Amino acid sequence: MKTINVPIPGKEYNVHVHSGILFDIDKYIDVNKQIVIITDDFIPKIYLNTILNKIINPLIIEVPMGEDSKSISQVTYIINTMIENKITRSCLVLALGGGVIGDLAGFVASIYFRGVDYIQIPTTLLSQIDSSIGGKVGINSENMKNAIGSFYQPKMVIIDPNTLNTLSIKQKNNGVAELIKYGLIADKSLFEDVCNKDIWSNIEHYITRSIEIKRDYVIDDEHDNGKRQILNFGHTIGHAIEQFSKYSLLHGEAVAIGMLAMAKDTKYHIQLQNCLAKFDLLKTY
Repeated sequence: MKTINVPIPGKEYNVHVHSGILFDIDKYIDVNKQIVIITDDFIPKIYLNTILNKIINPLIIEVPMGEDSKSISQVTYIINTMIENKITRSCLVLALGGGVIGDLAGFVASIYFRGVDYIQIPTTLLSQIDSSIGGKVGINSENMKNAIGSFYQPKMVIIDPNTLNTLSIKQKNNGVAELIKYGLIADKSLFEDVCNKDIWSNIEHYITRSIEIKRDYVIDDEHDNGKRQILNFGHTIGHAIEQFSKYSLLHGEAVAIGMLAMAKDTKYHIQLQNCLAKFDLLKTY
């Protein structure tokens, strides 16, 4: 098992990466707390059932899969459901799913009774290596992605790489776009590996390396005022394209377009183009 410490002053937490860790989730969380599991209606039930074997009578709140669930209406629905079930401020929220669920559940946790504890349990590659780390939580407005949100660090992140086994190739490749980003901004050898090797045979290593890179930027610039902004490489253009496509393009697919545009006229342009093509990320819109 790999444990990566994120030492943000006053908000320190660990990221645990281990295949099969969901079967031992009771070793990492206080199962005697009031627990709220926020998830979507598409996640394979095997993961929810695995957790339910360890937790007694949690409140389970499901929202529809997809970017549209990052909305004020879903936040209101979740909070009202928690209130109706007498969930107190000493509860623990578990965000079980991909990036949408992590952003949504984290935002709910940040505002419910002015803030309750939450744990990220990301189940997609993109959420495992990127969105579950660093405390950016939020929802979309009608005309801008991630326009409403806050910085609210989780108490822990629990990553089981086995959850990637149920992803489609398209969803796996969606996450690879962020792997490529980390390589380009911080680790040439990582970039070379993604472009030239079979990353899936050693994916736990690449998940861990990506988290280490993001951790280093986050602890130096928690609120995204300077150094951390390099993590947005490809994202400014990518978010615009993603929204313009009405989310028909996945986040990673849109970011890939943004990265390629930003890399134009650099020595990495052709290599990046070939790497994106390897993972069917050479999209146009």
